[in-house]
Amino acid sequence: MVQVIKNKNKYKIFFRRVSTANQDLAMQESADAMYREKYLSSEILIMTEDGVSANKLDIENRPQMKKLIQMIINNQVEIVYAFDRSRLFRDFYESNYFVSLCKKHNVKIFFTSAGNGHQQATDSTLLEGVMNIVSDVEGKNIARRTEEARKRYPPQKLGYIKQKETKQYIKDPSRKDALLKFFVAIKKVNTHKDLEETLKEYKKIIKTTPNQLIKIAKDPFYAGYDLTNGKNKLSHIEPYLSYEDFEELQANNTVLLTYQEIECSLKNQDIYDISCGICRKPMKFNLNIPTESAWYSCSRKHSKTLIGTEDLFLIINKSLKKIIEHLNTEMLLKDSKHFFQLIRKNVDLELKSLELKKHNLMEKIIFETDDFTNWKEHPHYVELTKLENIQKNLLNLIEEKEDLLFENESLVKLVKDYLHKCRQTNPFFLTSMLIGKLYVYPNEVNIEVSKFDYLQDFQSQYIFKGDDLL
Repeated sequence: MVQVIKNKNKYKIFFRRVSTANQDLAMQESADAMYREKYLSSEILIMTEDGVSANKLDIENRPQMKKLIQMIINNQVEIVYAFDRSRLFRDFYESNYFVSLCKKHNVKIFFTSAGNGHQQATDSTLLEGVMNIVSDVEGKNIARRTEEARKRYPPQKLGYIKQKETKQYIKDPSRKDALLKFFVAIKKVNTHKDLEETLKEYKKIIKTTPNQLIKIAKDPFYAGYDLTNGKNKLSHIEPYLSYEDFEELQANNTVLLTYQEIECSLKNQDIYDISCGICRKPMKFNLNIPTESAWYSCSRKHSKTLIGTEDLFLIINKSLKKIIEHLNTEMLLKDSKHFFQLIRKNVDLELKSLELKKHNLMEKIIFETDDFTNWKEHPHYVELTKLENIQKNLLNLIEEKEDLLFENESLVKLVKDYLHKCRQTNPFFLTSMLIGKLYVYPNEVNIEVSKFDYLQDFQSQYIFKGDDLL
């Protein structure tokens, strides 16, 4: 069953980002705390990019930034708080696009860093462009130098002990045997299920994450090489496998690559804010790579609530379809005609008033003027010209509004066709515009639909049966 509730919000966004797992969000959280206190919790939306580099990833590969941009386009954002410019973007072109977008939709940008003096972004496109160029160049130089140094001399490397005096990397005795066995085991993997079991086994033994294990299997550092620019042997590293063994492992790493692609694809499904209907808290996103499935679940001191992303997306899509189908276009056209009549009525009254003023002025010009030598400069004639220009503008306004009215019927059809296409190609865009919260119960999904006048005869409940809402 699908329950529909009507609501609409405009948010104060607190956007935070850290590039690596070693960085800390606490400084950014502390800097924006004083601003969060000014608002109700329902007005605030905190968006965090954890371990996301603004140098390496464009908008399309930053889900949180992508979501923020869609919300701005949909006029759901009032102000964006960020620690400084670099937390939003390092890329000059994307920075300019973002600033222009915010300006177009009247969204303020405010920087909370003490180094920025707690200031709002400037209104100068030129100045912001210069600041973005500086940030872009600085970021790319920092990233390049840091990346080169980290690849050859990382501060820490799982499975190694770094000797500070000699800068030599020797095998960590506590993990040495486990890592040697891992490299042997990973070479034998043939399926995603095999890989999952291998990762599950060795993450406990080596005490790390599956993603870290995959990175280790693809990292030439463990063979004692840096392959960034050619084949560079690193003599300060004690290798876990030979270069030939590393090459063989990479030549047969299709399973590793497809595993990561499936994982990325499943993670990209986590784009909606889904809450548990029982405890009203966010549901946990889960995924299973071998079965290529994902779902949301919650079991906080209550019976387990669960829904698969496939079913959820189908329900959202069908709900959007129902919303579009129940747009009352006749009412929209009727209101358009009504508003046009009101405009015309007011303009007609103004035109009558202008005619009367013109008539009075003409009488004064005829009966009160003796000298017509410089008649064009006469105050009455100047005033008459002004009135005629106002009259002309009002008539043009009526003509313009009448043309728009005739075009409305075609526009309404085009908009409805566009919404149906958008429902198929970009459901997230429509969901952010038409749907607020989504609450999942054991046998029911509650959807808050944004309230607007032209949504008519929309039922409060629908039964989800098969592939449709009844």
